[in-house]
Amino acid sequence: MPNTNTTILLVEDEELLRAGVQEMLEMQGYQVITAANGQLALECLSAGAIDLIITDLVMPKMNGIDFVQQLRTGYPDVPVIVVSGSTRNIMQRFGIDNIQVPGADASLPKPFKGVELIAQVQQLLDARRT
Repeated sequence: MPNTNTTILLVEDEELLRAGVQEMLEMQGYQVITAANGQLALECLSAGAIDLIITDLVMPKMNGIDFVQQLRTGYPDVPVIVVSGSTRNIMQRFGIDNIQVPGADASLPKPFKGVELIAQVQQLLDARRT
């Protein structure tokens, strides 16, 4: 069961989506820190312990692939979920066939259902604890 000792970093450039996902996670008892792009997210990591990260793939300043790659150099054990509504053209631009990003533990396509995201979060947190 989630508790307020579990902190999730949510990296999403779309403000309304970021606010909606943050509210949904907080209603489940998680503490949520948000960042609008990968650069800001890297700064958030130095502020305190993060238990899990949810990141968008397509963002300004630093995309999700670059963010996960840089994240893994300093934080190899933090579970990461990548979410994206990317079209085939965007995935081709990044050189990937789907949203399975190297270094990420899981992925969800947008739009996703809240129950899908919560289930994925809980599964990764449970796996980390064992």
